[in-house]
Amino acid sequence: MRNCEFFNNKGVNKMWFLAWENSVRRKGQSVLTMAITGLTVLTFVLTFSVLFTLQEGLKLSNDRLGADIIVLPNKSNADAFQTIFTAEPVNIYMNQEVAREIGQVKGIEQLTSQFFTQTLDQSCCSIGGATRLVGYDPATDFILEPWLSEHNLKALADDQVIIGGNIPAFLGNQASVLGGVFTVAGSLYPTGSGMDETIFININVARELAQDSPYLQGLWKKEAPEKLISAVLIKTSTGYDPVQVAEDINSLELAVEAVATSEMVSAMRTQLLMVTRLILGLWLALFFVACLALIGRFSALVRERKKEIGLLRAIGVQRTEVFKLILLEAWLLAGAGGAAGSIAGVLGVNSILTALRSSLGLPMGQWSWSSALGSGLLGIFVALFLGFIASVYPAWKSSRLDPQEAIARGEVD
Repeated sequence: MRNCEFFNNKGVNKMWFLAWENSVRRKGQSVLTMAITGLTVLTFVLTFSVLFTLQEGLKLSNDRLGADIIVLPNKSNADAFQTIFTAEPVNIYMNQEVAREIGQVKGIEQLTSQFFTQTLDQSCCSIGGATRLVGYDPATDFILEPWLSEHNLKALADDQVIIGGNIPAFLGNQASVLGGVFTVAGSLYPTGSGMDETIFININVARELAQDSPYLQGLWKKEAPEKLISAVLIKTSTGYDPVQVAEDINSLELAVEAVATSEMVSAMRTQLLMVTRLILGLWLALFFVACLALIGRFSALVRERKKEIGLLRAIGVQRTEVFKLILLEAWLLAGAGGAAGSIAGVLGVNSILTALRSSLGLPMGQWSWSSALGSGLLGIFVALFLGFIASVYPAWKSSRLDPQEAIARGEVD
């Protein structure tokens, strides 16, 4: 009669309590169900979060790079992808007269030169490891100009630097770079590119630091730094195709390589789309296998509880209540497993992003608390959806059991 009194007292809390008691009573089966759900959600959260962050990185790079074309020395060991999307130091140089000749090509609205050097893992620098140092030309720059305007700065002073969004702040906003002491004027907003881990400084100051550094003297045997540049960044005029303008520059035979940034981003987006489809297909296969496994678990659970379900039906419990009870048990277990899988997945995302950034140099969006929360909640939703799909048939089947037959067959089983 206890069950009768329990169900006569209508209330959602009572139903949840009974579902909880049934789940706790079968600890072994409950743990197995939560493990299947948790692993499925873990892979989903990791996959979704990493792919979403990569897509955001491509979007940020496309929106915030500022340059339509990048021109590099043709005989350099670096390529445009490495220069734009990674912060790996590259000491590549060409004569500054190249920029003047490139400027004669039709379709160029703005053009600016940059000089690359690097910090060192020595006492001369307050940054651990080698970091790219970029000298920009204040007279022609359009890459940093939006940030400078936003902060009411016309240009950097000779003793100031701007750091990328991923570079840690310096104590007292003072940084030692190649023996010089500089004030950090600010930090750039994220771009998803190598700019996020780059230090920017006036081009003439960068040349002086590079020339005076005893660690870099081997680079200036043929030509002095004041006559060299590392890259030319170009913004094309409205109505001109950056790809065509890049081809026109390459046809000048200046021993340079001009690449349209949109072409690189588009190629990366195509490759990422193929990888996304492959990974999504594999995860859907895992989801399907998890569904089959959980359907088997809940079907076995219903068979084991035939007598119990028959008794509930015999004392007046409605079919809909039996149906709800099985669903609630499934949601409790799936929700718990999904929450655990989501937390584990969210905690593991940063490690994967760091590995991808260091090994492949892929552009990354920002993995923030809001992104983590969104991915975690989506993971729990996937878990509940999985629990619903896996339990709806066993729940329906259990609700259709005839009370007397269920009690009799339950005794036999």
